[in-house]
Amino acid sequence: MPYNVPTITTNDISFGPAVLYLGPSGATPTVDVGAIGEDGVSLEMTAEKKVITQGNPKLNVYTFTQAQSVMAKFTSIEWDFMNMGRALGSGATHSSGVELRWGGDPLVEELALHVQHFMAVTGNTMNVYIWKACSESGVSPTFGADEHSFEYGFQAMRENVDWGGTALPETEQLLKFYREV
Repeated sequence: MPYNVPTITTNDISFGPAVLYLGPSGATPTVDVGAIGEDGVSLEMTAEKKVITQGNPKLNVYTFTQAQSVMAKFTSIEWDFMNMGRALGSGATHSSGVELRWGGDPLVEELALHVQHFMAVTGNTMNVYIWKACSESGVSPTFGADEHSFEYGFQAMRENVDWGGTALPETEQLLKFYREV
């Protein structure tokens, strides 16, 4: 019998990519961003802590959070000018999807993000709802030997209502991470 084998809940093990839906802020996004690179969608939730110390030697006596953030990143492998405009935070795209015009607009488009992942457990789906997000930086198309790729990043912004208009408590205004069973 092997040693040091932890208790394993196989229904909690997941693998494979997710689908990312992106749309205007204030409504449930329904259009997915298309093909995503092998690294999939990454979600980074961070909390900057402040530690209060007292005594000599100083010892930690209290900790609280000073900043919280959520970042969603993915690499697209499709030439989608609508997504590029959203990654830049502004811009005008041609209705046929063959043109992006950008430059000079200081206002940043607010978006809604939904990451959906069907697990290998029947009936289980992971959902991440980012109520409101803005472009994190921009887009840098890479013209390489392999498929072309476009890295996108979106920073969650505080929102006080969900996409249905229901008020969100002060402690739930960046995202909702939900496992549907």
